[in-house]
Amino acid sequence: MMRSTSPRLPAMLALAATAGFALITLAPASARPLARTNVVLTSALAVDLDANTVTLPLFRGSSPKGTVWYVKTDVSDAAVAKREGLLFSPALAAIGEGAQTVDGPSDAFRFGGAVDFAPARVLRAGPGGAPAVAKPGSVGDARYSPFVQPRGSNLVYNAPIVASGEHPSDVTTHRDVLDRAVAIDTRDPRHATITLVLARGFTAGQPIAYISTDASDPGAAAIERSTYAPLLAKAGAGAKIPIDVLFNGRGDAQAQGIGQALLHGGLGDEATAANAARLRSPLNVQATFPGADGASNGYSPLWDVYAGVWTASALASGKATRLTDPAAFARAAAAGELTAPDGKPFGPAGIVVDCPVVGFAAARPR
Repeated sequence: MMRSTSPRLPAMLALAATAGFALITLAPASARPLARTNVVLTSALAVDLDANTVTLPLFRGSSPKGTVWYVKTDVSDAAVAKREGLLFSPALAAIGEGAQTVDGPSDAFRFGGAVDFAPARVLRAGPGGAPAVAKPGSVGDARYSPFVQPRGSNLVYNAPIVASGEHPSDVTTHRDVLDRAVAIDTRDPRHATITLVLARGFTAGQPIAYISTDASDPGAAAIERSTYAPLLAKAGAGAKIPIDVLFNGRGDAQAQGIGQALLHGGLGDEATAANAARLRSPLNVQATFPGADGASNGYSPLWDVYAGVWTASALASGKATRLTDPAAFARAAAAGELTAPDGKPFGPAGIVVDCPVVGFAAARPR
């Protein structure tokens, strides 16, 4: 029997398990550091595609449960984004009830909500690779959201809490840090840093790198090595953009999907500095990407999950190739080759994830 704390994923995963998972080896990650010209989150201190990591400035804040540490990735105001090296996302102004109000300056927020990093993340494959158990390794309380609005301001920041306690340090079993963290340095709070495992995917056919910090569903949070933040379910529709996610797929060079990453890419493993380079991603496809010179291009870090599976006939006929842009997903769905996990038409799964982009590997997606 499948066991998951997710209110939505159990049925999706059970159905996906019958859709025909192929046993494959994922394609290797890029073997070079990312050029600064390709880094769109300019506050990032280091991005290394070989090591599969990004190092970000870390900020000391507080919550009702004590000291917390957070990163800043996006903001709804263009001038603030430029000044702080963040991504400009005007869509965040539509976040509504999905945000929490905070006090204090942006480098020392006082959060009303908190995150418990103590739970042990569990993600185990069932028959064919579909997750049979999916439990998040960190859980936000009812008031927590990574999207924050300073009291008395119209600004909305994406400021996920990624560690807690005066001196968080557990980057092996992640009992006081996010499950993506592989290094943290808080010795000098003015220059604190955290290193996170990257996620890989595509936009408009181009390979991109991003991080995943929070999800509205506990099963999705387990898959993403992120925090389960139930308040995100209240986010306004105008703050979201689609992300296409596959559960299954074929093997060889066309590898893609959650099942393949779980069976062969270490998706269920604890992320550490020793194994970060070999951890693979499902290779999800996001709808838009930040433009050059600070243009938003409709980008938002809050992604509305569209979950799909290839049909058995698409897998058997070799039509289940790697998809790298939303139009390809739409064509496959229109041809009847790709459906939702329950067999219904491909579409939104009712789950959102917070996935700020970091950079692009080759050409900027258009």
